[in-house]
Amino acid sequence: MFISPIKRYCVLFFAFFTWSCIKKITAPIRNAAPLLVVEGAITTQPNPYIIKLSYSGDFTTSRIDTSQSFINDAIVVIQDSDGDSTLCELASPGTYQSSDTNFIGKIGHTYMLKIHLSDGKTYVSKPEIIFQVPPIDSISIIYDSSTISGVRPNQFITSANSHDPVNSENFYRWTASAYVPRKSWGEPCVPFNDPPCTDPYMCTCYALCEQYIQDNRINVLSDKLVSGREIVQPVFFSPVYWFGKHFVDIKQYSLSKSAYYFWQQYLAQTERTGSILDPLPAPLLGNIFNAADSNDIALGLFSASDVFEKKIIIIPYSFQQYWLESTAGQYIEQGDCHSAYPNSLPDNSEPLGWDDADIIGFH
Repeated sequence: MFISPIKRYCVLFFAFFTWSCIKKITAPIRNAAPLLVVEGAITTQPNPYIIKLSYSGDFTTSRIDTSQSFINDAIVVIQDSDGDSTLCELASPGTYQSSDTNFIGKIGHTYMLKIHLSDGKTYVSKPEIIFQVPPIDSISIIYDSSTISGVRPNQFITSANSHDPVNSENFYRWTASAYVPRKSWGEPCVPFNDPPCTDPYMCTCYALCEQYIQDNRINVLSDKLVSGREIVQPVFFSPVYWFGKHFVDIKQYSLSKSAYYFWQQYLAQTERTGSILDPLPAPLLGNIFNAADSNDIALGLFSASDVFEKKIIIIPYSFQQYWLESTAGQYIEQGDCHSAYPNSLPDNSEPLGWDDADIIGFH
């Protein structure tokens, strides 16, 4: 196809003009001042109560620097509505714990947190009332036979069953942890000096232990849709790594409305999928602010909760050896069981404090 010289010149001029107008722009770096970050709570369970303090990282690049600077020189006090208080002493970097063993949270009482920083600033929390939480009536167990290779084996799904009080607005939170049986290759038996075991399923010396695991999910609920009715809330997923008992500890907390909405906001931030339909991120502003400037709000939350704790022991009876080996064998690690799995009890020992636990047999 023939292109006239004039058209060819226009095309080349346009291309050159377009290329020459591209200019590299360096976006300014945003430097945001570090913010106070607070995590703490008081409950009706025996103390000590833990308060964690740090500063947020600077916004020095295109993202927030998540490294935190612990605060080790603050004066931290928890005070109740009767005027009683307890000093929280530094226990480890950025972590303070209450010192008065007689200072225990009470239902119906109001609590505040006061933080005196070395720069002269004082931060206080809004008053938090401890509302009574209903008891856990029972625990239900479902066996989930599905497995995700390399991620988790089969599991017990543990649910807490409670009855929500009528004619009141209630908010809940659950936490859970467990000691679960683990299997390793073990070590040569002492003092017999046996040769190393060559079959992980047959190894017995230093090959069995109980590993402590904790559910770090934020598990909260409003009674808006279940007011006055039964609550059946999944609270723990106990992985089946090997034969043996599962020692599960469940705690059911009351929450104030403000604490509930804080955790809802936290979940909205952490469960973002990266879609353009996601809400814009916002700071997790809590209930703690500068006493001299209410617009200076800290990140995090100080909460006050009643707690109902229930411990159970799940005893599986019906697992077949060949079947369990086929699903859980990939999780058997080398070496002494206690060393192979972090936070494990000594070989073959059971956790203390479970004498009054409910026993649930799985058949």
